[in-house]
Amino acid sequence: MSSVSHASGSSATDQSSEVTGRVVLSAGPGQSVDASDIPNTLVYFVPAKGRVHVKPGHFSVYTVKHDFRPAAMAVPVGSTVTFTNLDELLHNLYSATPNSTFDFQFQASGQSISHPFTHAGLVLIGCSVHRSMELDLLVVPTPYISQVDTDGHFVLRGLPKGAGQLYFWNPRVGLVQSRISVPVTDLTRQLVAVKPAVATELNAGQIR
Repeated sequence: MSSVSHASGSSATDQSSEVTGRVVLSAGPGQSVDASDIPNTLVYFVPAKGRVHVKPGHFSVYTVKHDFRPAAMAVPVGSTVTFTNLDELLHNLYSATPNSTFDFQFQASGQSISHPFTHAGLVLIGCSVHRSMELDLLVVPTPYISQVDTDGHFVLRGLPKGAGQLYFWNPRVGLVQSRISVPVTDLTRQLVAVKPAVATELNAGQIR
């Protein structure tokens, strides 16, 4: 099982706790799921009060054969993503997501364009030339994050006690949230896959 612990100062042990649980992934209409889809789920907690800190990074996305590689990615808030066109034709990448809008205009073969993502949430990126292309980019604003294991179990350690939002994200599902109060044990969350499987890069270990 993959988990992320976060603590600061000598009093962290007294003021923090855990959220443990399990994600159950089922198939929506016209979809099917298998065991390989479950570990592509991230769970993260955003406390209602207090500041949290994450370390931004630099990440890469490529356009190859009229597709994004990866087609789903999670990065820390403030990170920069470089988009490189490896096709022998033009792409025009854009996002109409509120607070994360951009339009790269026409991007030639071999050209790279970098863009910072400073607002948390799910950013949907497409190509105005090739409407079938879509990249789901999750921008995560917290270090309290865990990738579920092959059985769907997860542990979030070192969380501040009290209220906050618990988020679940799988590229086949979208972003789902629940209000909780830490600590929580044996939580079960049902998710429904409504989109086809895609190549995914989670980067959970770098969101700390």
